[in-house]
Amino acid sequence: MLDVLAVSAAVVLLLVLVYLRTPIFIALGSSGLLGLLLLEGPRGLQQIPVAFVSQLESYSLVAAPMYILMGEILAVGGLGRAIFRFAHAWLGRLPGGLGVTAVGSSTVFGALSGVSLSAVTVVGRMAVPEMLARGYRPSFATGAVVASGALAMLIPPSLMFILYSSVSGESIGALFAGGIIPGLLLAALMALFVVVMASVKPELAPRADEGITWKDRLDALVKVAPALILIIIVLGSIYTGIATATEAAAIGAIGAFLVVGVFDRALTWENIKRIIVGTTQISGSLLIIVGSAFVFTQMLVVVRAAEALTSFVSGLSVPSWLIVIVLLVIVMALGCLIDAASLMLVITPILLPIFTELGYDPLWVGVVLVVTLETAVITPPVGLNLYAMKSVVPQVDIGAIIRGALPYLAIEFGLLVLMVFVPELATWFPSLTAT
Repeated sequence: MLDVLAVSAAVVLLLVLVYLRTPIFIALGSSGLLGLLLLEGPRGLQQIPVAFVSQLESYSLVAAPMYILMGEILAVGGLGRAIFRFAHAWLGRLPGGLGVTAVGSSTVFGALSGVSLSAVTVVGRMAVPEMLARGYRPSFATGAVVASGALAMLIPPSLMFILYSSVSGESIGALFAGGIIPGLLLAALMALFVVVMASVKPELAPRADEGITWKDRLDALVKVAPALILIIIVLGSIYTGIATATEAAAIGAIGAFLVVGVFDRALTWENIKRIIVGTTQISGSLLIIVGSAFVFTQMLVVVRAAEALTSFVSGLSVPSWLIVIVLLVIVMALGCLIDAASLMLVITPILLPIFTELGYDPLWVGVVLVVTLETAVITPPVGLNLYAMKSVVPQVDIGAIIRGALPYLAIEFGLLVLMVFVPELATWFPSLTAT
């Protein structure tokens, strides 16, 4: 009974602090501290420094600041515009061409940055003003960028996979491989949605004669080639076994310096300062959340919450697929209140034993959780992509941005259901790279 009361008090405190918009690391740390204090008294507090530091000592986390650095370097150069022009040259003639271009640009940029906010900011600054100038409905224009920006969480290299690996012990390289097919499929579904809506309701996205020639396409390909080569080098070094995911992150950061410095010539002292400051801020914020989340999960370990839930779920006389879908819907709901990174760190120790008990591969679990948590960045009130888009186009009402993003939740959920029944979408490609 004491365990239930202690955990309940900790969860209530967490929700109250989240509602009050307390920084999430303070909310998680304070809630975990309260739970441990109620469960074990002063002796429980002795576990906090050990729990905090031990999680940050994970070797897999070294990759996170390096991929963040790579994304920050690429964001200051002209590569974002080159990617947008490349996507527009090849996709711009489709119905809703600029919206499809935004999805394509976010897909490529996501494979370079791993941070959804960067994708929304970089792509949004180029795509949305152009769409608005051509008469696109504001909600339709912003929705395509907000939703596709979340692809950076799924398409490798992904920081979310690094966080999952730090908790589960699953290989980062295998997780990266597992995210490729679902990521590309999700991008294709988003682009298809834009095309269909623009065809059915032309007023959403007035069509213009783009006048794109094959010379334009080849010129755009040449300009974006350094970025595509960098993606191949980073991911190829992992899948061929030449480098670990952490070593590949360092290769990517060095390659990004060469791309931006040599090809774009954008490494001014001012930009170098922006890169260092941005990388430090994002990395520091991420790592303190990692430590604080582990304090909260340490409380759940003390009360054996995962074991109790696994035992309860395994005793239910309902299909395993139904249990999984219900749990994923709950995670989607929690994503409306807690940011994706924090939620990944808290729910993984709870859900992973349940899903594996139901017969699902831990690698599949990681990919499915990332797809689920993509919704956290496009749903209010804590959907960071929504507010990033608002900062890019302040003239567009936040309500219109939210309305534009909501249809993509159905696409995300549809992919989740498909992955529940066809788990090979996440496990097939990693099985090839492992052989």
